[in-house]
Amino acid sequence: MNMHKTLLATAILSASLVGCGGSSNSSGGNGNQSAGNYCIEDICTLEGNITEDLTLTADKEWRLNGFVTVGAGNVELLDEAAVVAAKAAGVTLTIEPGVHVKAFNTGVLLVTRGSKIEAEGTAAAPITFSSIEDDNFDGEGEWGGVVVQGFAPQYGAGNTGACFGEGTICNVAGEGGDGIGIFGGNDKADNSGTIKYVRIAEAGRVAGPNNEINGLTMQGVGHGTTVDYIQVHNNLDDGIEWFGGTVNVTHAVLTNNDDDDIDFDEGYQGNIQYAIIRKHPTKVAPSGSNDPRGIEANSSDEDYVEATQGAIANVTIVGSEVNKVVNSKGDGLQPGMRLRGSLTARVYNSAVLNFDDCVRIDDSDHDNDDATAKIASDVTLTNVVGQCDDKFYAKRDADAEMGDVGTAVLDLDTAGALTVSSVAQVDFAEVDNGSGFAFDNTTYVGAVAPGTPAATAWWAGWTIPGSLDGIETQGE
Repeated sequence: MNMHKTLLATAILSASLVGCGGSSNSSGGNGNQSAGNYCIEDICTLEGNITEDLTLTADKEWRLNGFVTVGAGNVELLDEAAVVAAKAAGVTLTIEPGVHVKAFNTGVLLVTRGSKIEAEGTAAAPITFSSIEDDNFDGEGEWGGVVVQGFAPQYGAGNTGACFGEGTICNVAGEGGDGIGIFGGNDKADNSGTIKYVRIAEAGRVAGPNNEINGLTMQGVGHGTTVDYIQVHNNLDDGIEWFGGTVNVTHAVLTNNDDDDIDFDEGYQGNIQYAIIRKHPTKVAPSGSNDPRGIEANSSDEDYVEATQGAIANVTIVGSEVNKVVNSKGDGLQPGMRLRGSLTARVYNSAVLNFDDCVRIDDSDHDNDDATAKIASDVTLTNVVGQCDDKFYAKRDADAEMGDVGTAVLDLDTAGALTVSSVAQVDFAEVDNGSGFAFDNTTYVGAVAPGTPAATAWWAGWTIPGSLDGIETQGE
């Protein structure tokens, strides 16, 4: 039996020169425009700061040159009056279905706090961000990526607490280079707009050591924001990374990304449901100095932030040789999930295939003192299955027994061939971030219900062609 195909079939996919844009009703002709944005016939280039509402229309080709900043909220705000003013001055970038934004290698789209991106494509006409180099979507690190900043809380390293407090305004330096600026606030319900049926490909420019731009970076983004039906493909760094914030994400396809696919820390508090994670099927080593895992969350050592909480359901994680590289230190073999430190993580009805270990859980060094006992991690795995080279679960430090970290765990190393198509319904415990988010309490393992024809699966029709090739699906 081909376990690769069996798991995937069962657990994943059964189933000319004028002013550009301007006001929100612009069709690309003359009108209010931001300095630095211009069109030559039907090719429009965005540069610098967008200071007024702008619509990218589907009748033109749009390009990013350098840091394109929506609004001006990524600067230091000294008091509450400045926060109110930043929100009042917010700018909305609207992107119509079918628009393809092509970026030069310096290109970055940064939506600052107080402003919004309204990028709502459709399954038939998704919105695409990629490199200008070609339309094959096979580049990597050829431009920056999409960064969204908000006024939701971020929690400081070393468990210093939320960035806000009495007499304190949030001004957190964002990762991704000098142009990123500042984010954060105390509004869990902050709304940075909509990202729906959007594909981000070939991004991940490195700004410096441990300072990269992810495919989609969300810094202090609140749960008033909608992120649904999102694909990040061929990113040189992470697929999606949350730095604090409360935004929930559903229906994510994360393919060929060189580092982690889902990465949350700095007090992120949110929920994720339905995701397909696939590491590059033919690469034998990372392009960068990366540790390619499917899911990573961290709250230990200098990154100790016990406020970090994530609940995840119906994810399928498929590894490859790229996550099995032994480095010069004799390690480097990567787990499908690494849940590290004093965070709260709950994972439901999910599957991991083709990593060294399926799941690794590390306890927390909360004070950077080896003489102090570590704090046991708070991780629950429910109806999580896996087929990995070494073992299902790698415990570290204070975790004594498997029962301490999970319930109803199915370990293929002992359970034999995977035939799971349904599981008993259990209660999925959402992270209560104020959003009212409710999981679909599914009774199957993986991203798509077994028996779903490929043509009608939730990922069908809008994802990058070929990005899921080689995955056998039921119903065909």
